[in-house]
Amino acid sequence: MTIGTKVTFKLEGQDFTGEIAKAYVNSYLITFESTDPEIVDKYHNKVIISQKQVTAVN
Repeated sequence: MTIGTKVTFKLEGQDFTGEIAKAYVNSYLITFESTDPEIVDKYHNKVIISQKQVTAVN
């Protein structure tokens, strides 16, 4: 997957959709939106997720 690809992933038991901002060797930096104030406060709408836990959205 490349930068800008829309993806889905699970974070703290919730499903999220985001966009790859940067690719690392075995993971991605993903930007996403959340309405949960705890998630926003903890992650600031950015998270690094393993490639194995990310699925591309078609």
